[in-house]
Amino acid sequence: MTRWLTGLCLVLSGCLTSVGPDYRPPELATPEAFSRSAALPAGTEKTALWWRGYGDVQLAILVEDALAENLDIAAAEARLAEARALLGVARAEGGPSLDAGAEGGGDAVLAGERRGDDESVTGAAEGSLLFSWTPDLFGGQRRQVEAAEAEVRRRALLRDDLRRTTAAEVVRRYLEVRRDVTRLELIEASLELQRQTLGLVRQRFEVGLAAQLDVSRAEAQLAATQARRGPLQSDLAAAGAALAVLTGQAAGRLALAAAEGIPRYLGGPQIGLPRDLLRARPDVQAAEAELARATAEIGVAEAELYPQLTIPGTLSASASGFGTGQVVEALIATLSAALDIPLFDSGGRRAQVAAAEARAQEALLVYRRTLLDALAEAETALAALVAAEQRRADLQSAVDASQVAFAQAEQLYTQGLVGFLDVLDAERTLLDNRQDLAEASGDVGLAVADLYSAVGAPVGSPRGS
Repeated sequence: MTRWLTGLCLVLSGCLTSVGPDYRPPELATPEAFSRSAALPAGTEKTALWWRGYGDVQLAILVEDALAENLDIAAAEARLAEARALLGVARAEGGPSLDAGAEGGGDAVLAGERRGDDESVTGAAEGSLLFSWTPDLFGGQRRQVEAAEAEVRRRALLRDDLRRTTAAEVVRRYLEVRRDVTRLELIEASLELQRQTLGLVRQRFEVGLAAQLDVSRAEAQLAATQARRGPLQSDLAAAGAALAVLTGQAAGRLALAAAEGIPRYLGGPQIGLPRDLLRARPDVQAAEAELARATAEIGVAEAELYPQLTIPGTLSASASGFGTGQVVEALIATLSAALDIPLFDSGGRRAQVAAAEARAQEALLVYRRTLLDALAEAETALAALVAAEQRRADLQSAVDASQVAFAQAEQLYTQGLVGFLDVLDAERTLLDNRQDLAEASGDVGLAVADLYSAVGAPVGSPRGS
C-alpha cells in the first residue's frame, strides 16, 4: 500500500499547476542624479559604517550598543521568528499527513453463569495508521508558501529598516547632547565675561565715571544670560534619556564621558545615485516584498474556484477474544478519494479574488509611494546639509566680527568715548552669534545623519545572522 500511495503522489504532483499571476518586480523610474549632487559628502572614510565618519569613539560604541540592545529591534526579531515559523506551517500544509492511533479494552462477567470454557474476562486491541493528503492541483498551497516566503522577507527588511533608523536616531541624539553641552559651556564663558564687565562698571560707578543705570543694565544682562541655562539643561536631559532608551537602558543609567566640542563629519561611504535607493533602503524593499506577498495571495484566492481532491486512507490491525482461547486477528486497509467541486456560492469566491487583486494594486501604489518618500527624504536632507553648511560659514564670520566689535566697544567705553549700551549690545551680539554657531554646527552633523539614513547607508549585519 505504501508503494501505491507513493506512486499516486508522484503522478498527481506531475499534473499540478499554479493559478494566479507570477510575481515580477515592477519597473519604477528614478532620476538620474540628485538635484544637489555637488553637495554630497566625499566618500573618503575607509569604513563602510557611516557614523564612524564623525571620528567619535563614544558615538560609535553607542550606535553599536543600540543595534545590539534596542528593544524595538528585538521585537522585530521576534516578529521575524514568527514569520519563519508560519512559513514552516505553510510548507507542511502541502504534504501528506500520517497519524497513528491505538485503543484497547476489556469486559468482565460480574454476575451470572459462565458458558462452557469461556473466561469471565475478555479483551480486544486495535492499532491504526491514518493517512490523508490533499493534492495541490491548482497551486493554492504553493501560492500560500510564496506568500509566506514574501512575508519572511518583508519582516526581515522591516527589522533592517529599524536598524537603519535607530542608528541615525542615536547619532542625532548624541549630536544634540554634544551641541547642548557646547552651548552651556559658551553660556558659562559669556557669564564669566559679563561678570568682569559688571565689575568694571561698578568700579567706574564708585569713582563717579558711570551711572547707576549702567550697573543695573549690566546686572540685568547677567541675569538674562543665566536664565538661558534652564532650557538647555532640560533639552540635554531629554536627549540623554532618549539615548538611554535607544540603547535598551533605563533613563539615568547611561553615563556619557566628557568630550570637547561638536563632532565634525570627516567623510564617509559613497552616497550613490537615486536608483540605488531601490536596493539600499530596507523600507522600499519591504514594500516590494509586500507586493510579492499580495500577488501570491491572488493565486490563493483563485485556487478556491477549482475542485479540491482529498485522499484519505487507513491501515488498521485488530485482535479480539483475549481470554477466551479464540483470538481473532484482522488487518484492514482502506483508501478513498473525495472531490469537492465548487458550483455556486453567490459570487463569494469571485469576490475574494477581486479583493486580493485590489490588495495587490494597493501594495503596488504603496511601493511607489515609499520610493517617492525615500527620494524626497534624500533631497530634503541634501538641501538641509547645504543650508546648514552655508549658515555655519556665515555665523563663523559673524562670531569673528562680533568678537572684534566687543573688544573695541569695551576699550572705547573705558576711555569714555561710547556709552555702556554699546558695550551691552556688542556683548549680547557676541553671545547670540556664538550660540547660533554652535547650533549651526550641530545642524550640519544632524543633516549628515539624515542624509545617510535617507539613502539607506549600510549599518552592518544583525547580531547572530
